[in-house]
Amino acid sequence: MTDPKHERLRSLFDRALELSGAERTAFLARECGGDATLKLRVEALLAAAEDDHFLGSPTGPKPETRTDSTAALAEGPGTRIGPYKLLQQIGEGGFGVVFMAEQEQPVKRRVALKII
Repeated sequence: MTDPKHERLRSLFDRALELSGAERTAFLARECGGDATLKLRVEALLAAAEDDHFLGSPTGPKPETRTDSTAALAEGPGTRIGPYKLLQQIGEGGFGVVFMAEQEQPVKRRVALKII
């Protein structure tokens, strides 16, 4: 079952995406009427859709081609990631490497931390 509010938002977004400038402004004023929240939501979606950098390219470093998964990692024992200090590698697999780490805040404890 679909949400009628979601369907309306989606429909307005799709139609507004095809317009530009004054046409879009007039369309949103007419279709959204006095619903300022709906208009703001459509405008936010339009801004995200027109952002050249939004999901346009990977955000992280380019992956290196290596057969050993730990060789491509910059992290290792002694590295700090947020409140965690990596102690030793305890596992690895196709999606990352698992380290035993020590969390110092908000509580002090040992945890397993997976780096993908």
